Amino acid sequence: PDGTPIKAADVTIGSAFHVIPEGLNELPEGKLNAKAKAVVLLMRLDPASLNPSKGREDWSYNGIVAYSKICTHVGCPVALYEQQTHHLLCPCHQSTFDLTNECKVIFGPASRPLPQLPIAVDAEGYLVATSDFNEPVGPSYWERDEHERSIKS
Repeated sequence: PDGTPIKAADVTIGSAFHVIPEGLNELPEGKLNAKAKAVVLLMRLDPASLNPSKGREDWSYNGIVAYSKICTHVGCPVALYEQQTHHLLCPCHQSTFDLTNECKVIFGPASRPLPQLPIAVDAEGYLVATSDFNEPVGPSYWERDEHERSIKS
């Protein structure tokens, strides 16, 4: 990911992009955790294959979806996409996520779905996030560890 904006028209069905938020490369070195948590997988499926839950109908754009690349088990990068089944696989412990069903876990030790990033298209046709992730990124203990550190500070 080099920070190049992506147009929705350039994302074809079956393609996968590893993307980062605009400006992330300019963060200081001390913000490594923020950088690690911000990597997103962007993919396009047939819109008819998506099954969004109530309230998430507008979180994708014409079949383009964006999910955290960080596995919710121990934080490994989810990197394998099986186009025919629409499954994402974490290579560390084989947690498997169903892309058509909000990246819910269908196999493996992960206990939570991958967080989804709501996206839309701006006036120039570029994909943009409409908000931050609504769920914690990565394994649950990351949030607990950060909370405990903030209490001690």
